[in-house]
Amino acid sequence: MDTAPETTSHRAAVAWTLALAALGAVTGLVWDGPFLAVTCGLSLGGGAALGTALSRRRMITTIQEDRGKAVALGYADGIGEMVVLGISAYGVSVFPLSGPDAVHPAERTARREAAYRLTAADNLPHHIREAAAAALEAIDEERDVEARSAIEDLMKAVHEQRRAA
Repeated sequence: MDTAPETTSHRAAVAWTLALAALGAVTGLVWDGPFLAVTCGLSLGGGAALGTALSRRRMITTIQEDRGKAVALGYADGIGEMVVLGISAYGVSVFPLSGPDAVHPAERTARREAAYRLTAADNLPHHIREAAAAALEAIDEERDVEARSAIEDLMKAVHEQRRAA
């Protein structure tokens, strides 16, 4: 069963129109007979059809606008989370640079490239882009304490973006 807002709206409009036409027909039949039943049924059903057709256009337009806003916000939230993940993965690959926990330089380079690509994504909010740039700068310059602080600031910026939506 199709549950898209447009289909649901159409089904509700048809149901209301039929219900009001039947109510008009029954009322007309009770009051004066078959002629008034047909007249009341057609007038009430026609008015319901006209009313639902006029209001449906506005409702569908509103639904499509809200859907577009939700998609844009969802994209911004998702890409913000991916930026945090990518930069965190890059930060983990940089610190420590040597020893048993160190990451191979090729992997470090790949993670760096991925983090920079994510930061350059379209529709990434400006404040998240700035926080990501600060984190990347601190990681590139191998300042561990500042990098961790910058990543926390980035996480806060992404969280605030999600809450503002």
